[in-house]
Amino acid sequence: MISWFIGGPLTYFAIALFLFKTIATVSKYLKMPRHLRWDLYPVPHQGQEGSKYQKVDFAGLKPHISLYHELKEMSQEMLFIKRAFIHNPKVWKGSFPLHMGLYLGTAWLVLLAAGALLEINGFQVTAASGSTLAGVVYYITLFTGIGSFVAGLWGSAVLLWLRTTDEDLHFISDYVSYLNLGLMILLFGMGLTAWGLADPSFSIIRQQVTGLLLLNPLSVQSPLVTAAMLVFCVFLIYLPFSRMMHFVGKYFFYHNIMWDDEMMQRNSPMEQDIAAYLQYRPTWSAAHIGKGGTWGEQAAGGLPKDGEQK
Repeated sequence: MISWFIGGPLTYFAIALFLFKTIATVSKYLKMPRHLRWDLYPVPHQGQEGSKYQKVDFAGLKPHISLYHELKEMSQEMLFIKRAFIHNPKVWKGSFPLHMGLYLGTAWLVLLAAGALLEINGFQVTAASGSTLAGVVYYITLFTGIGSFVAGLWGSAVLLWLRTTDEDLHFISDYVSYLNLGLMILLFGMGLTAWGLADPSFSIIRQQVTGLLLLNPLSVQSPLVTAAMLVFCVFLIYLPFSRMMHFVGKYFFYHNIMWDDEMMQRNSPMEQDIAAYLQYRPTWSAAHIGKGGTWGEQAAGGLPKDGEQK
């Protein structure tokens, strides 16, 4: 009964909650006010030019958008953690394999679903399968699954070790940082253990995915696989409420803060947004911020600052 609940209702609930919360977070980001832009150059979508300001009368020219250069920059950061490699190679040694473990794990789940669909249609996903496609799916599933567990476990352990032993990292680490890494170690560690001791061909978990797709979940056949699925469900439920949701925020960070170089046009949505934001009233004051008044009035000057009388 417990194994059926974990492999069925709990798994459905975890997937549904993850999707709902992720969509809600994206919707929230889309509705937030415009962020203060960095205005740092070069901007990838400007291509080799790097900056439109290098051209004469740039304001009258059609904006240049290079999707190739933008995708190139994004892929280098997402797949290879480029900035950590350049600026903090010590952390990169753990961050890169951890992220690679997550990417391979996502591919593994997709391949499990693909294998389940093949088996639903009468193809056996095994090493000796008579179908070339089923055989390819079988071996790639093995590669991505094992690679995910090994890389993710290694990267999580390295980062946990660094946060524990490195003075600078230990100083900025809180209990949530250790909780997240501990959960990742448990997730990848249980996956590796279940594969090595109970499900070397991933046939048990593929059968379970088949049942989920057919809306007829089965009782998980192995206690180790049951435990691994339980940890996965906990991770999936926890993920959208945690700091790890930065994978959603990164798109907005790059496109709305780092790379947004759209020029303000008269009567444009941007001008209307900025005009509305200038009517906001700060609830604090400082040496450079006057007491009371809107941001528009702050910019115009003349309001008393902290310590001033008027």
